[in-house]
Amino acid sequence: MENEASGQLCRKLGIEIPFIAAPMSGVSTPALAAAVSRSGGLGMLSADLLEPEEICREVEETRRLTDRPFAVNMRIPPRDRGSLEQAEKVAYALSDLRKELGLEESVDFSSFREPDFERQLEAVLDLGIKVVSCSFGGFREAFEERLHSSGAFILGSATTLREAKVQRAARADAIVLQGYEAGGPRLYFESDPEESSVCLSVLLAEAHRAVRLPLIAAGGIGTASAARAAIAGGAAAVMAGSALACAPESAAPDLMRRSMAAASDTATCVTDLLSGRPERVMRIGLVEALKRAGVASSGYPFQRFIMRDIMRAAVRSERPDLLRMPAGQAANIFSCRPAAETVGLIRQGLPHF
Repeated sequence: MENEASGQLCRKLGIEIPFIAAPMSGVSTPALAAAVSRSGGLGMLSADLLEPEEICREVEETRRLTDRPFAVNMRIPPRDRGSLEQAEKVAYALSDLRKELGLEESVDFSSFREPDFERQLEAVLDLGIKVVSCSFGGFREAFEERLHSSGAFILGSATTLREAKVQRAARADAIVLQGYEAGGPRLYFESDPEESSVCLSVLLAEAHRAVRLPLIAAGGIGTASAARAAIAGGAAAVMAGSALACAPESAAPDLMRRSMAAASDTATCVTDLLSGRPERVMRIGLVEALKRAGVASSGYPFQRFIMRDIMRAAVRSERPDLLRMPAGQAANIFSCRPAAETVGLIRQGLPHF
């Protein structure tokens, strides 16, 4: 099967098939990235919460495992940092649960901090990363110029046609189109959450008509037929996350693997109660309880900070009703296959170069 856009993108990225692993914070690992890259696609590391030294270690480990190309994803710092006042209310509402889990009943917000984005970028530049993706916005002009000067290929992300045009203006080299079906955080940044609820087939058709850049389809990609449909619809490549999230090479806890075994197409929901940003996750008791209690999210990243030790305790206590499990609407295709097997199945619907 021949596809000019796919072939051009593969040559630029140095890969054999137009397949890219989604960046999954807390789940992506050097082993997973390397397995995808060795299988002919583009593996991905998530630099989301990593300090520069940790980015260096993960990149070095990935390079030890493969000499194939891979990418690093960076999360653009949010303009709105949420409400500390609401964060304190949420923490209070969760105090009984925290006590039940053996945690301190109160949350120490004085220890809250996020990694320094500019230091993360310096690490990525120093490491000579050749494919850099960004979530929740585009790189500022000064950052884009430095990345391009270093020879990096930039993958932007968008959830609407307007955002795709913004990424084009920010000089992204290709754009990841995240359909509403996709698991994990919604990647909107210009459009509001409701506007960004566009399914992949509609978003892909509009962007293919209006945006003259390679497009990567994300959302519901877990089978050869889904990949084939996306390429036929105008995508130059596809991106998969849920299909790889529980591979043995990932950092997903066993509790998540066991819980997702019973997933269906209706098993997920979109909520901002686990991280402060709307995201598609497995429907769990904690989210339903907070909704019933009328507890509103404190926003990103405060909500994620509040929930961090609860998620760790959920794993220790074998409590799937408390565990954040990012998954797309195609969670029913879930498997624990090694990454190479999953990529091998999906590549049957992709052109090879």
